[in-house]
Amino acid sequence: MMSMKTKQSVFMQMYNGTRLGEGSFNVALKELFYKADMSNRRNLVKAFPEFFGDELPEFGIMKEKHHVGNNNNRINHIL
Repeated sequence: MMSMKTKQSVFMQMYNGTRLGEGSFNVALKELFYKADMSNRRNLVKAFPEFFGDELPEFGIMKEKHHVGNNNNRINHIL
């Protein structure tokens, strides 16, 4: 059986303990994420995709769906 290896974000590497010795900015960003409410956690993920990645399903943060079209005919698209 072949297993797929997925690339983890910097945040998830730090969370899992596989990335150590990070700079003060990354450490502070990680701590800020833990202290933030869900709305602000989503804002942090959107603002720093290079650190958090596109989504953090482990924390209930998934890619946003956007509605395209008029109100009578809505189509959901995932970014």
